[in-house]
Amino acid sequence: MKTILIYDGSFAGFLTAVYQVFDQNLKDVCVVKPRHYTPDMFAEGKIVQTSNLKAKKVWHSLQLKISKTAANELYKVFLSEIKGTEDALLRYIVHAYSAETFSHTDHSNIYVLRVHQVSKMVDRELQRIKDTMVLDESKHDIGVGVVHSNFDVLPLLGKYFSRVYKDKKWVVYDKKRNYGLYYNLTKITQIELDQLQHVQELNSLDLGNSDTPIHMKSQSVLYNNRIGANC
Repeated sequence: MKTILIYDGSFAGFLTAVYQVFDQNLKDVCVVKPRHYTPDMFAEGKIVQTSNLKAKKVWHSLQLKISKTAANELYKVFLSEIKGTEDALLRYIVHAYSAETFSHTDHSNIYVLRVHQVSKMVDRELQRIKDTMVLDESKHDIGVGVVHSNFDVLPLLGKYFSRVYKDKKWVVYDKKRNYGLYYNLTKITQIELDQLQHVQELNSLDLGNSDTPIHMKSQSVLYNNRIGANC
């Protein structure tokens, strides 16, 4: 019977699903987000309980098996949020571990080729944003920028903006996904702006006031879906 692994949408959740595929030796399997899950009488749906420990094991193993460069390509593809990406990534990973020799530049494999193509799409989008985005000044001397993208690129832009604007506080906000990154001169924190109707309202907000509608939460380096990358 086919197995459908339903994960929480985070990168750690996806890596946990990959761990489960190998640990349980699942063959006929696919990985989906809850919103993409459709019950099937000929398939068994299983909820994946996200484990940072298992995710880290898979991530470190991938870096050793396919190289850090190739692992970062997988992450970029994950952030593309293209429907069906999870299955393409899973087939890529299964191929990498089953092949006697593996090279992430061997595009004769359809999944390796697809990962390469989508990774380049994300790279081009990153470069477009870097070339065009200028942070506006708020009255609190906080730079404010808005990202409009089909891809979830903010995790790949944090370190870039912290280098370019290292001497000022800033907020970069993904309007489509309703979250942003806040830099306070020492660290980058993910923020959620659920109650913010217009980005312009940032000009009237004091980010240091816990009563404002900006909810900050600390992020790990890699997990909780969004990670930093050296871009």
